[in-house]
Amino acid sequence: MTQKKPLPEEIYKRRRVAALIIVLVLAVVLIWAAVAAFGGSSDEPADTAAPAPTPEQTSSSAAPETSEAASETAAEASAEGASESKAAESEPSSAAPASSEAAKKTCDLADLQVRTSMLNYSVPEGELPKFFMTVTNPTAADCKIDLDKNLLRFEVYKMADNQRVWSDTDCYASVQTGSQTFPAGKDVKFEAEWSRQASKPGECTDRPTAEPGAYFAHTVIGDNSSPPQDFTLR
Repeated sequence: MTQKKPLPEEIYKRRRVAALIIVLVLAVVLIWAAVAAFGGSSDEPADTAAPAPTPEQTSSSAAPETSEAASETAAEASAEGASESKAAESEPSSAAPASSEAAKKTCDLADLQVRTSMLNYSVPEGELPKFFMTVTNPTAADCKIDLDKNLLRFEVYKMADNQRVWSDTDCYASVQTGSQTFPAGKDVKFEAEWSRQASKPGECTDRPTAEPGAYFAHTVIGDNSSPPQDFTLR
């Protein structure tokens, strides 16, 4: 059997150097991998850690809570104010002044409220107008009026020229004379009917018939007159 000739010593040295280099390279690779696996998380504190809040961020983050608390306080104050206001409205006020008329303990002619009304404000031909006087005493005292001195009467005027056409007292006595009491807080009513004939005081014959058209009526006690009441004769 033929034996192999040994290689030169230089070749064995090269092989040993190459093997050593490979071992060193592998060792370096293993060390780098180990460092990357176990120490990588500690090398990145700046990327993973939350930054500390700045004073501006602290004040801005606290502002909504402060604003919300202020809103809740304002809402509670508003609710309390509304409750107090509602309670104040529901309770009668002892300081509220009574009306001057209701508080008045005396009554004069000028205190009486006089109104005029009719059954029909457009009176057909052949129908006689009927007027009603309503006298209200709004005071807290009975009102005694001398109707002989303060004549109670019904008056009719033309709408076109305000000319007086008729009064029930031109030719007849008033529907109410003498002393008349108007009770406190009560209404008293009187009525009169017009013949549709014009009249003047003391001129009670040959009275002309009032023409169709627009008129208004007053009811009067002394110098206390009702507002005018419009009506039409047809």
